[in-house]
Amino acid sequence: MSTFPLPGVYLADTLAPRHPGLAAELTTALNQCGARVATLAGTRDIWARDYMPVPTTSGRWVLFRYAPDYLRPKCWQHTITDGAQLLQQLGLPFQASGLVVDGGNVVRYAGKVLMTDKVLRENPTIPRGDLLSQLATALEVDHVDLLPAHPQDFTGHADGLVHLLDERTALVNDCRQREPGYWHHLTTCLQRAGYACIPLPYNPYQNTNYISAVGTYLNFLRVGTGVVVPIYRQVEDEPVLCSLQKLYPHHQILPVEARSIAQQGGVFHCITWTCSPPELVPQARN
Repeated sequence: MSTFPLPGVYLADTLAPRHPGLAAELTTALNQCGARVATLAGTRDIWARDYMPVPTTSGRWVLFRYAPDYLRPKCWQHTITDGAQLLQQLGLPFQASGLVVDGGNVVRYAGKVLMTDKVLRENPTIPRGDLLSQLATALEVDHVDLLPAHPQDFTGHADGLVHLLDERTALVNDCRQREPGYWHHLTTCLQRAGYACIPLPYNPYQNTNYISAVGTYLNFLRVGTGVVVPIYRQVEDEPVLCSLQKLYPHHQILPVEARSIAQQGGVFHCITWTCSPPELVPQARN
């Protein structure tokens, strides 16, 4: 991996030392997609999506305050990366926001933005209406649609719940049998926001702790000509790959073993930061 000016797909420089095999396989897969891969120097953890800026419709970058509640205990504060410092090294102009938002809690496509209601708890002193208005202004959209955070996801991120296939279609975890109440709540919110929902196989139910994301496939990464998909040596792997090939018939579907990193709470969308982001430009799935 090398360092280069924008655009590209960036990985934290903490990733390869901690997960050398995965970093190498992910880089190879991204190169197969036609993406250049570089490192962010001076990071303190691997979750680049969360502390790097979020794109706006006009192409500006907004850097929210990275201070999630799960990192506020003193024992975790040393892991908080200063995104502004990284952006200054890259020479990328940005607009700073005082709102507390993780990048992984922003899912957007063609001018529409989804976030979970975790953002309300992260900014408790701001009335709901004012907060949503400020978020919409910062992200240059008419409004922000809120989804219910999964009750067992300590991060509360939207990118583990939904992937937008286009401006009218959302891919969601198929938890209908095991979590019918949450399924109903989530899909009702998505339908109210104007999305049809397509379930994707999902099975985190064998995990021994609430941190692990093993069995979650929605955190895949679509870049260029390919779709990089986490697999876990589970029976759901093959149905997921087949489903995504049908949804993206002219993309190369590239599976990468992700169990080691998923056990820490996230997968490929979480550990990458993409410039310029494909989700800003409406693209046909076929």
